[in-house]
Amino acid sequence: MQDAPTTGERLTRTLEAHGLAVRTLVSHHYDESRIVVDIEGGAQIRIADNQGMVDGWTEDHTGWTAFYRPQGERSDEGERRIYVSADSRPAFERDTAALVVAVVQCAAARRLAPA
Repeated sequence: MQDAPTTGERLTRTLEAHGLAVRTLVSHHYDESRIVVDIEGGAQIRIADNQGMVDGWTEDHTGWTAFYRPQGERSDEGERRIYVSADSRPAFERDTAALVVAVVQCAAARRLAPA
């Protein structure tokens, strides 16, 4: 079990396979972790499970939430949710596939938007 990749590791690999710049942001102060997708121009998409973490196991998956931050790390002004799991305990594979679609579409739309 411990050799299996976490939900965050699996999501990161999938997003990278779609050509996105992905990193993990860990806050020891708040005991949270996020996956951050950096978008050209400084915007970001921040992703975590519904418990504010990205290091869970697929069988314990509680759902994903993703926020688009037009100001990136500079400010949360204009932040909006682009994805939230509808079920309280959705199947990891189905939920992650839907999240990836939302993230890829949002990132592509932001890259196409005029500066």
